Amino acid sequence: MQQFLDGVTLNYVFTVGYRNLKKNMTAINDLNVFPVPDGDTGTNMVHTFGGGLGAVTQTKSVSEYMQQLAHSVLLSARGNSGVIFSQFIYGFAQGVKGKETICFADLSEAFLCAKQEAYKSIISPTEGTILTVISEAAQFLSEKAHLFSDFKDGLEQLVLCMKDTLSRTPDMLPVLKQAGVVDSGGAGLVCFFEGVYAYFCGVSIEDIKTVEAELNSSDGVTRSQFGPDSVMEYGYCTEFILQLMNAKTDIPSFSKESFIEPLRQMGDSIVCVVNDSIVKIHIHTFTPEKVLEYARRFGELVTIKIENMSVQHSESDIQTEKPKEKVKYCIVTVAQGQGIIDYFYSIGANVVINGGQTSNPSVDAFLEAFNQFDAENIVVLPNNSNIILTANQAAELYDKCKVTVIPTKSVVEGYSALSMMNLWCESVDELVSDMSSGLGNVVSAYVTTATRNTVMNGVEVIKDNYIGIKNKEILLCSDERLSLTKQLIEQIVSEENSEVIIVFYGNKVDCSEADSLKDFLEQKYPLADVGFINGGQDVYDYIISLE
Repeated sequence: MQQFLDGVTLNYVFTVGYRNLKKNMTAINDLNVFPVPDGDTGTNMVHTFGGGLGAVTQTKSVSEYMQQLAHSVLLSARGNSGVIFSQFIYGFAQGVKGKETICFADLSEAFLCAKQEAYKSIISPTEGTILTVISEAAQFLSEKAHLFSDFKDGLEQLVLCMKDTLSRTPDMLPVLKQAGVVDSGGAGLVCFFEGVYAYFCGVSIEDIKTVEAELNSSDGVTRSQFGPDSVMEYGYCTEFILQLMNAKTDIPSFSKESFIEPLRQMGDSIVCVVNDSIVKIHIHTFTPEKVLEYARRFGELVTIKIENMSVQHSESDIQTEKPKEKVKYCIVTVAQGQGIIDYFYSIGANVVINGGQTSNPSVDAFLEAFNQFDAENIVVLPNNSNIILTANQAAELYDKCKVTVIPTKSVVEGYSALSMMNLWCESVDELVSDMSSGLGNVVSAYVTTATRNTVMNGVEVIKDNYIGIKNKEILLCSDERLSLTKQLIEQIVSEENSEVIIVFYGNKVDCSEADSLKDFLEQKYPLADVGFINGGQDVYDYIISLE
C-alpha cells in the first residue's frame, strides 16, 4: 500500500506512464479522423513529455520536481495535443505547489488546476476531446478522491473513469463518430495514466527506442560527413542543464541577464530558461569547453549535449540564412519538403523551420528560430492547425521583441501570406494586415493515400487508394492519381472560379506526371496563372493552392 509520494517516487511513476504512452504511440497516431497518413498525436505527446522528463533532476520535494517538469515540458511541447498536455502538467504543478509529498486526495486539487490550464490553452474549447477526459477526471476526483487512502485503489478507479469518458467521445463529437474512432489526445492521456497505474500494480513497462528517437540521435552520422580534412564552419550546438549551488553563488540573487552577458562573447542563438535553482542553456559556439567552464562557476552540470553543426547542417531542424544585421521584420514560417523550404526563402521568409505533418516543431525550436535574427518584430506563419498553439506558446515566452502569430493552417495559406508581404510597411500591424488579407480567398487542396476504409462526406474511401481533399472535406477517391488530381482541380475551379493555381508536387511524383498535369491545366485554363513547384514533401503527393 502506497499512501504518499515524494518527488523521487513521482519521477519513477511518471516515467512508467511515459513508457506506456510511448509503447502505444503508433496506435494513438492511427486514431486520425481523416484516413490520411499524417496522424501525429501520439508522437507529439511522446516528444512533449519525454523532452521534459529528460531535463529534470531528481528532488525529494514534489513541488520542486513538478515545477522543473512543468517548465521543461512547456519547452518541449509540440502539436495541439502536446501543448494541451504541457498545460495539463503545468496546472498539475500549480496544484501541488508547496507540497513535499502528496497523497491521493491531493490529486483533486492538482487535476482541478490542470483542467483550468488545459482549457485556457484553447481559444474555443471543444468537448469530446482530451479536454473532456481531463474535465470528467477532475470531477471524479473532486467527488471521490478523499475516499481513497491508497494510490493503487484510487488510480484504478480514476483510469476506469477516464476510459469511460474516452469511449463516449464519439457521441460528443460527430466527426469522431463518422470516422469510427475515439479522440486521439484523450487516448494518449489514458495510456499515460494506465502506465501510472501499472507502476502501483508492480507491472514493469520496458523502455522502447522509437523511430523518432533514432532519427534524433547522432548514430546515423557517417564518417564521410566529417573527416580529417573537414572545416569546422558552424561550431557546436551546446545544450546543458545547470544546477545552481549555494557553495558557488547566491541563488536568490542570481541574475539571468548578468549570467547571459559573458555568453554573448562566446556564441550566439542563446536561449536561457531559469526555473528556481535550475538553469537550462542553449548556445551555438566554437568553444563549448569555455562555455561549460564559465557555467561551472555558478553550479554543477546535470546534463550536457554537444553536437557538431558542420555535420548536421544539411539535416538541421531549422534552416536559416545567418543574420548579418538588425532587421525590422523577421518572418518565421514552417514547411516540410526541401523544394517548399527553398521556395519560401526565395519569396521572403527569413527562417523556415523544417516541420509540418507528422513532424511538428517544439516550442524550443520556435525560440531558437526567433533568435536567428536581431529583429524589432517577428511574424510567424505556422502553416498547420496543429502547430498554431505551439507558435503562440513560444510567442508568449519570447521577451526580446514583439512576436505576432498569423494563424495560417496550411502551406497554401503560408504561401498566400508570403506573397502578400510588404516589408516597407511602417508598422507590424500594417504588415500583418497585408499578409492576412488574402487568406479568406485561398482554397487548399490535397492528394494523398488513404490509410483505411471508410465513408466520409458520402465518398467511399478505399485503403491505399488516392483521395482528393478540399480544405478538410474529402471529395474523391480513385486508384489513379493523375486523373483524380485533374478531377479534383476541375471540381474546385468550377465552384470557386479560381484565377491562380499553384501546385506543389511531392517526392513520390515524377517529373513526367507533373509535366502532364501542368500541360492539362494550362490548356484547360488558359486565362489562369498556373505555377508548378517541386516541393519534395512527404505526406501529400500534391498540395494545391487555388485563388
